[in-house]
Amino acid sequence: MSESLAGKRVLFIAPMFFGYEKLIKGELEQLGAVVDYFSDRPGADFLTKALIRVDRRFLARKIERYYSSIIEETRERDYDLVLIIRAEAVSSSILDRLRSIHSRAKFVLYLWDSMHYNPNARKVLGKFDAVLSFDRADVDANPQMQFLPLFYGREFERAANWTGDFKYDACFIGTIHTDRYKVLEQIIEQLEKDGMRVFVYCYYPSRMLFRLRSLFDGGFRRFARKYIDFKGMPLSEVVDRIAESRAVIDVNRPGQLGLTMRTIEAIGAQRLLVTTNEDIVNYEVYSQKGMYLIDRRAPKVAREFLQGEGIPHAESVRVGLSARNWVLRVLGN
Repeated sequence: MSESLAGKRVLFIAPMFFGYEKLIKGELEQLGAVVDYFSDRPGADFLTKALIRVDRRFLARKIERYYSSIIEETRERDYDLVLIIRAEAVSSSILDRLRSIHSRAKFVLYLWDSMHYNPNARKVLGKFDAVLSFDRADVDANPQMQFLPLFYGREFERAANWTGDFKYDACFIGTIHTDRYKVLEQIIEQLEKDGMRVFVYCYYPSRMLFRLRSLFDGGFRRFARKYIDFKGMPLSEVVDRIAESRAVIDVNRPGQLGLTMRTIEAIGAQRLLVTTNEDIVNYEVYSQKGMYLIDRRAPKVAREFLQGEGIPHAESVRVGLSARNWVLRVLGN
């Protein structure tokens, strides 16, 4: 496929995740494509998400009916590309049915989660013409995969061109999972003790799980009183808070090697990055000037790093991580 998608038709199936699906769809449409978007799951409620994550077989019939409706709705459309993100719910048999109807289309899978957290992806890899992943370890272990980091949206140009004063020395905006709150709590405490201003917005996706975790984890309960919110922050506000901050804090999942969306957004926004991801030194985007690696077991940020001057990331690196370039890579350029 060329950089122009004029007249091309795309079937796009992806999670609804903080508006990133809209961002990808918008980039495809700006290139000229006609895009039909569907969520990858038969429901956006917590129970549906949780059951699929535990084992998609719990909802096999519901998933089958949902994808059958997509197949029927799109049966008469002649697609050039079928792009699926994550593939957490879709089965091999569903993909076979899609392929039999849209035999001319190129089938592409992109994984923005490690397969450790998405075991269904392993079962369907062979159903795609191309598989790309943000996780270097998964790519190294699977020869059919290609490596492709995540992306930042056009809105982050606004942060990169910010000329106002910094309101915060650092910010954290993200979902609370695994040991993230414990690491984050130590970072916040140290920075505030050093007189730094920190903006913190922690999203928790389920009130039910929140109550359960609070019941058995006193530390989480204490942290939650100050920082937990059940409403996701709109992307425009994420950009505003990052623009007002000198640095972005990133706490990756334990053992995760792929660079998180927030890491890429920090580069796109030309902001310093404080991260627990030890593997970041092995990526081309790494720079000592713009990134500070901390130990998640004893996190400490040097004041001198947060007070550094100048542009933290090379412009060539930043532009290479834009959503437009991500889409072009997915298309095969």
